[in-house]
This record gives sequence, C-alpha cells and structure tokens, in this order.
Amino acid sequence: MCGTENAAGAAFCANCGTTLAQEHDGAVATATDPGHSNTQLNPEVEKQEDTLLPQVKQHLGGDYDIDKELGRGGMAVVYKGVEKALMRTVAIKVVPPDSANVGQAAERFRREARLAASLDHPNIIPVYRVGQAGPLHYMAMKFVEDRAVDSIIESQGALPLPVAIAILKYSALGLAFAHDKKIVHRDIKGANILVDKDGRVMVSDFGIARALEEVSLTASGMVIGTPYFMSPEQCGGLKVSPQSDQYSLGVMGFQMLTGEVPFNADSMVGIIQHHYMTPVPDILQVRQDVPQELLEVIYCSLNKDPKDRFNTTKEMAQALEAVPQTDAEKEEAETLLRELSAGKSIPKVRTGTLPPLALTISGPAAPVQPRPLTMPKARVITQPVAAPARKKKKKKNKMLVPALGLLGVAILGGGGLGMYEYQNVQQQNKVKAAFDDSVSHGTVVLVAMSPSGVPVQAASLVFNGRPYNGPVHTDTGAFMASATAEGYQLVSQPVKVPSGRTDTIQLQMQPTQSVAANNPNPITPITPAGRPGAVVPAAAAAVTDSGQVRIVVNPSYVDIQIDGKKAGTGRVLKTLPVGPHTITYTSPNCDQKDVSIDVPKGVLPPLTQTLTCR
Repeated sequence: MCGTENAAGAAFCANCGTTLAQEHDGAVATATDPGHSNTQLNPEVEKQEDTLLPQVKQHLGGDYDIDKELGRGGMAVVYKGVEKALMRTVAIKVVPPDSANVGQAAERFRREARLAASLDHPNIIPVYRVGQAGPLHYMAMKFVEDRAVDSIIESQGALPLPVAIAILKYSALGLAFAHDKKIVHRDIKGANILVDKDGRVMVSDFGIARALEEVSLTASGMVIGTPYFMSPEQCGGLKVSPQSDQYSLGVMGFQMLTGEVPFNADSMVGIIQHHYMTPVPDILQVRQDVPQELLEVIYCSLNKDPKDRFNTTKEMAQALEAVPQTDAEKEEAETLLRELSAGKSIPKVRTGTLPPLALTISGPAAPVQPRPLTMPKARVITQPVAAPARKKKKKKNKMLVPALGLLGVAILGGGGLGMYEYQNVQQQNKVKAAFDDSVSHGTVVLVAMSPSGVPVQAASLVFNGRPYNGPVHTDTGAFMASATAEGYQLVSQPVKVPSGRTDTIQLQMQPTQSVAANNPNPITPITPAGRPGAVVPAAAAAVTDSGQVRIVVNPSYVDIQIDGKKAGTGRVLKTLPVGPHTITYTSPNCDQKDVSIDVPKGVLPPLTQTLTCR
C-alpha cells in the first residue's frame, strides 16, 4: 500500500505493517483475521508444483511411491507417499532446489530435521528418515490423517470445555518434552497442532525451532513466527525461551474458549503493540462456564514478562491436568476430538463478542497474573502414616516417617521428579491452608423446587459446568447453576456464592405445559452436550413436539441405536419426537441391552448405562 517492496511470502508490510497476500497450500489468501480468508488460485504456485513434482519422483522414486502434494510453506513442500521397503504411508518434506536462498534454507532444514528426529513423544509428530537425494533435501515423517486445530476453530468457533482442555494439555505435554531437550518451537498456533483420527493431539512442524544453546542462523533481530500468536519478546526479535511457546499456547487457548484471538488489529504494528501493552480481555465477559482453574492457566501464560509465566512448561501441563473434570467429561473430549478430526460438526458453543481493545500507550502496565496454586489430582501425594511403635523407639520413628514419605514420593513420581513434586506439594499445601482461612470463600447448597414448594427429588443439578453432588465450597462470586427433571422445563440462573457463610439456593422449576402456557418465549440454555452456558429463546432452539435426549454408555466403543437405527458410539445428543422410543446398546464384546424411554417436551436428564463386556 505504501509502495515498499517486501520479501516473498511476507504476511505484513515491513514498513507500514499492512496485511499482504499470503501463500498457503497452493493458494493466495488475503487474511485480515486468523482462520478466515478469501482464496484464489495462484498460477505461479501451480507452475512451481509442476516442475518440482517430477524431480521428487525422479530422485526419491527408488525408495518412495510419491502420491500427491499435501501443502507447502515458506521453506518446503510436503508430499504424501509410501515407503516401499516397509510399505508404510509417510509425509515427505522437500526443500525446492530452485528456491530463493536455497543454501540457508537447506541448512535450516537439516537443523530442523536433526532436532525433530530427537523428539520421540506421543504428542509430537515422529520423524522416520532424513537425507539428501540429488539436489533435494528431504525428511520422511509419519503420515497422520489429521485435522489442524485452526481448521476446527474456523468451522466450529469456540470449542466445548473438555475439548479445549484436552488440546491444551496434550500440546503442553509435547512442548514440555521438547523444552526438556532444549528445543523451542517458536511458532505454536492452531495450524501446527493436529488432531488425528483417534483423537490424539500432536505438535507438528518444528521447522523454525532451535536448540537453546545453538547459535541462530537467522539475522540478528529477525522476527520468526505468526503475529497473532507471538510473544512480546518474539515481537521484539529477542531471544526466545520455553515461556515464548507457553505464551503462544495461551493465545491458542484463549481462541479455543472465545472463538477469537485476544489481540487483533489492522496491521502487524497494531498487533505487536497490543502484545506489549494491552491487558488480556476478560474471557468471562463472553463465556461464563470457564472454570477458574483454567482461567488461571490462560492468564498466567499470557503475562507480558516471561519471568511471570510458568517456570517450566511441565508445570503448565500439570496445572492443566489440575483443572477439575469428571471421567465422563474426559471421555466426552475423546469422542468429540475423533468426530472433529473426521470433519464432522458438533453442536456449536454460543459466546458473546469481545469488546474493542483499548490500547494503552502510557499509564499502568498490564496486571501480572499469579501462577495457579493447584496441583494435579493424580499427583496429590499423602505422607504415609507410621505404624505404632514402642516408646523407646520414638526418636527413630521421627526420622522414619519423613524417610518413608520421601521414598513413596520417589516411587510414585519417578526419581528426581517425585522429589520436586513432593517439595512443591508441601509448599502448595501451606499456601492453600492460608488461602482457605480467608473470607474469600463460601458454600452454596442447591435445591430444585416445584411450584408447590416441594423439592424435586429426581432433578439433575449442575453448578459451574459440573454435576452437583452436595454442598459446594468455592470462591465468592457469581456462577451458573441449572436443573433438569422429567416433566419440567430446564431452569438456569446465576448463583452468588456468599463470603464466609453457607446459603441455600432454590431453583424454581416449572412444569413444561405451565411454562408454555404462561410464557410464549421462555429462555432455555442451549449448549453442546447439555453444558450450561449462553441462553437463547427456546422457540429458536427446540421443536414444539420433540425433546432432547443425551445418552452416555460405558465403555465408549459401544454402538447406540435408537428405534433400530444407529445414532452414534459411546455418547450422543439427539432431538427425538415426543413419545416412546427404544434405545439399544450393542457391541461384539458386550451384552446387548434394550431400554425403553418416553420422551417428553424439553430436555431429559442424561441417560447413562454401563454394559458388561468380556
């Protein structure tokens, strides 16, 4: 726009920061927002593909049957092929021999290959072979039938909480492994996080990673990364660290929860200014069902100063593991990830719209978000209790109890890691004890009441997105609570947790016919899989003579049939006509079971079933 000549493949003008046309997968995309683009064919890319593919087949044809191009980036082109010796499908990344600055590109490619080949982890795409054939430098990797997270967000918008937590947690585990190897990715974004057909989350494309102790091959101060996801230190061309990847993962987490990146602008300069100075928008303004533990992880990772983020990415993964989830929610995440990877659509999560960003050039800096205090439930370690002993051995037992505790920690936690976690847990327990003594907590008791003032015993209650099983002791503030019961309209309302006392909250339920008669446009929460969230008019979400049924069966591979037709596997959410229906659970290894239900208008409580399997 300003007349400046920019390098090929540049996303923004180096002078004014205006968004430029971007090449992606053989097309030119003019992008003003991440995940949204308008594409048109690029004859130059098609011509380059025509000349490169014959060379790839010529020089690699002895070892691989080359099928087709999968995609291309600024440095390499990726092809799908079959390794003849082992008859396995692979993805082959090739550096074009006639690309600009091929010497530097080839050297960076070799370095990428060496680093990627050293990363053997379930949440990282594995590398099989690295080599050179004629003028071509190539790398053969595992071929994954997958879908990138950015593609999922583009089609779905905000994601269900179990899905977002799973993607963040497994991405953090893969990055933590790489960081332990002194390797930083430097370009974490949705396009580089893949979900395969089995629902496994994997980090891909360590193409611009480098070992921490290795001298950079790029020019001093060169900016590498994607502006929407870059940390402040990356934006300034400074030295990167594992905390830079944490920041980028935090941006991706924000995007999965809200459907938008936290910092957006019309130019690269504007985006960078936001990264440096603008506080992170309040997620709860647009989505109220996000638990506090997850908010703490996101906000901590998005601190402006790397020193204020997690000390290690392993700690970030542990904090994500500590986000409260039921086993059913974890199973739900696996099922939904498989469906999303296969290109299927799931019920959309309704969110609000983020307010415009207020860039603060001067004045107080963005607030520092403290690190989460919680530790993973699976890692909570209790100190063994010593058996009663004679009084004369009392002194020795005083030393024996801590020793047994440390030994148990070492066994459970794995050597040095267990010792670290033991010390960490002791410190966290001290902080938590002091925290619990304050008046920033309260207790609520939920009761579903009928119009006659009698408790509805069969009601299913939910508090803050989790099943209610008794009094809840939690932080003060406003939370969402809901109740469902057969024959009653689903009710959802904000609940205020008091400070330092216990309050009983009555959720007033109305029979379905009564609500329809007295309120022609009732408000009904509609969210994926029955999760409380934003509200919409019921008339826009439900059919007059139908009801919504959620069915959950364990194990998750059992087929679910409704009236003789397959409805899904493991977990389904269906809208059925009012009246009797037959649910059939079948699997080759399980006992078949038939269940009859009568669907009323509205929403049924979840139907759960556990089958006996051999």
